Amino acid sequence: MRVVEIAATFDAWRDAARELLRLGTPPAGVVWRDETREPELTPQSPARARAGVSRPGPAGTSVPRSFLSVARTVACHREPERWALLYRVLWRLTHGEPHLLAVVTDSEVHRLVMMTRAVRRSAHKMKAFVRFRGVAGESGDPAYLAWFEPAQLVVERTAPFFARRFPAMRWSILTPDRCVHWDRRRLCFGPGVTRPAGCTGDELEELWRAYYASIFNPARLNLSAMRAEMPRRYWANLPETAAIGELSRAAPARVAAMLVQARATPEPLPEEVAPVGPLRPLRPGLPVARSPEPARELDAPGDDPAHDPGLSAARARFIRAAGQTAAVETARPGEPARGVIGRARIGVAGWSDPTLTQGQVFYPRGIDDPEARLRYYASRFSIVEVDSTYYSLPSRATAVAWAARTPPGFTFNIKAFGLLTGHGVDVRRLPHWLRRGLPRATIQRGRLYGRELPSDVMDEVWRRFLGALEPLRASGKLGAILLQYPRWFTPSRQSADELTRVRRRLGEVIGAVEFRHRHWLEARLADRTLGLLGSLDLAYVVVDGPAGTDSSVPALVAVTSPRLAMFRLHGRRQATWEARNDPATERYRYLYDEAELAEQLRRVVDLSQAKVNALHVIYNNCHGNYAVTNATELAIRLPRLP
Repeated sequence: MRVVEIAATFDAWRDAARELLRLGTPPAGVVWRDETREPELTPQSPARARAGVSRPGPAGTSVPRSFLSVARTVACHREPERWALLYRVLWRLTHGEPHLLAVVTDSEVHRLVMMTRAVRRSAHKMKAFVRFRGVAGESGDPAYLAWFEPAQLVVERTAPFFARRFPAMRWSILTPDRCVHWDRRRLCFGPGVTRPAGCTGDELEELWRAYYASIFNPARLNLSAMRAEMPRRYWANLPETAAIGELSRAAPARVAAMLVQARATPEPLPEEVAPVGPLRPLRPGLPVARSPEPARELDAPGDDPAHDPGLSAARARFIRAAGQTAAVETARPGEPARGVIGRARIGVAGWSDPTLTQGQVFYPRGIDDPEARLRYYASRFSIVEVDSTYYSLPSRATAVAWAARTPPGFTFNIKAFGLLTGHGVDVRRLPHWLRRGLPRATIQRGRLYGRELPSDVMDEVWRRFLGALEPLRASGKLGAILLQYPRWFTPSRQSADELTRVRRRLGEVIGAVEFRHRHWLEARLADRTLGLLGSLDLAYVVVDGPAGTDSSVPALVAVTSPRLAMFRLHGRRQATWEARNDPATERYRYLYDEAELAEQLRRVVDLSQAKVNALHVIYNNCHGNYAVTNATELAIRLPRLP
């Protein structure tokens, strides 16, 4: 057995490994040890300490450049077995496995990868968390001292960064392993020390804490992410950590104050985007434009009146006579509609559908980014249904932005994330913390269902979903969580239990349930279904949609919660309602005609007779501006009720 004692540097290991290869010594015949003697403080120079063996390796022996880079990094790891591991991999590379590093499933290659990551992470943390304090220099010049405890042996690897960053300062970084000093000309290294008394702080730290507090954004506070990026092992040496506790406790109040201020001083829309006329649908298949053109251009009957009925001359004259002002006044945020529908809010499902944002079918020229679109939409309607939360989990920052960009009294209904209501979700749209634990078969299949997840994981999904919406709830702008269940969610004891669990999860948040299977509302089960929702204080969603399919439900007008009544309108395009491959915009491509609007108006009147705190009417026939057109027309008619 050959014992090799080397200085703890890559160069020393490389020279020793070359000699061992020349002698043909296999890894099993070598014991590696680090030298225990600490070198004196010496300047850095190209000549490194050698292991006593300087003869070149055997002729013709070569290894990939990538291995040398990995080995140089792994040499900075604290693992005592790093030298033996490097030599074993080197031996395999030079004895029949030249492509070993490409085999990422190999256990020894995997260990090298993980050690490399740990060293790079430690070097990154050193660059981020070293804090210098002013001390008196030997010649009276200002000098700076820092104490740091790196996770790996990265002082010599990282010191050149500080020399480039602070070339005009005299500074020293002290660690338990190695110390480095910069005298404005060169770096000098020495043995590690215990923490000196001179690293306790200076008068600049209070200024630094004040600066940190001034840039602290309470709306982006995420303590888990903070601790992941700034582990507690470094907190003792960071002056700003003394302020984190107080800043975190004050964050909710500061966010609330920011929202109040944003609501008090809304940003005005540019003059060129002010409303200039009523919406008008064109013939089927064409976009819907905003223009007060003559009624004769609106009278085309259309190629498919059953799906996309055209406007009659009388209807066009009615819209023009009512004018845009009437529609805006009826739906202005914070001002209830006049007449018997005093609690009604009318809006559409989404403000960023591609067929709505293209051209100028709804948004005027210049309204071409998410913030401007939401502000413009909120100037026209008092409520919106957010559909994007069905496809992926929302973020708290997004909810804060929504609240800040809308005026007081505006309401957001949020569609529940698909996993929470039994739908399949695209694996690619899952957050990393959830996707990384999935089986390979699920990832390859591409879709995940909530029933496949353990109960504790589903608890976490619910917690994050509701937590992200907290800024909307705190600002009074969260209306309801729309629980739209799939057509395979049929009446059963298990389904009733699921609704009970959902009610407990929602707490004080309003939940609105929309069924997509006709059995729930068939004659013999309708009363039991409505009774169940009433006992759980879940709002029943009245639906207007195509008839004649398993996922069609009758437009039964009923109220099950004193807090909310909801009416959702999907259009009546039966041919594409259950089509699996058609885009959603084709499924909902339907413009309600005058007779259908009158029918809907009667249902809204019936709902308004119930003793409920709020009534939400949401048009989901989202194709072009069909939804916003019908919503505007219904809003115009409400004040005309007797």
